[in-house]
Amino acid sequence: MEDLKRLRDLAESYMQIHQFKSGDLVTWKPGLRNRVMPEYGEPIVVVEVYDEPIYDQTSDSSSSYFREPLHLRCLVVDKDGDALIFHFDAARLMPYGDYRSSVAN
Repeated sequence: MEDLKRLRDLAESYMQIHQFKSGDLVTWKPGLRNRVMPEYGEPIVVVEVYDEPIYDQTSDSSSSYFREPLHLRCLVVDKDGDALIFHFDAARLMPYGDYRSSVAN
C-alpha cells in the first residue's frame, strides 16, 4: 500500500511543472532524478528556457530518455569546479528554495 502511495505522489510531483526563467536556481524534485549529476539538493542555474521543448533523440524506445521533453538548459558545476551545460525536463525540477524548505522540516 505504501508503494502505491509513493507511486501516486511521484506522478503528482512530476505532473506539477514550475515556470522557470533564466537565472533561477533549481534542483531535482525528490525521487525524480534521472541523471548522474547534479546530486539531490545541489543547486543548478537555468541559463535558457525553450519556448517549445526539444525531445531527446535516443533511438531506443526502451531507454528512459526516449522522447524525453527537454525544456531547459542549466549550468552545473562538476566536482573539479568546471561549468557544464545540460538539458533538463522541467517536470523533474523545482525551485532550489523549495527543496531547502522541505529538508528543513
